[in-house]
Amino acid sequence: MTAEQLEQRLSSLERAVSELLAKVGTLPKAPLKPWERPAEPMMEDEARAFEEVLEYGRYFRRTGREAPPEWNPGDPIPEPDWWN
Repeated sequence: MTAEQLEQRLSSLERAVSELLAKVGTLPKAPLKPWERPAEPMMEDEARAFEEVLEYGRYFRRTGREAPPEWNPGDPIPEPDWWN
């Protein structure tokens, strides 16, 4: 391959890369992933629901089982069976 042919191929590659870079610059940005989004304050009902879920988690961690349907957040959490 002659130097002139190499120069032509290199010029062709440079043009192609330049065109690709221009196209990439015009592409829309991908939406942010949830962990990349800035923190937003919770709405009042979201905060209440979150606190309720935390209470159910506390019940499970304390007793090792899910809360029965009659149990409500704020009710006392019984001691686990294996505790006694």
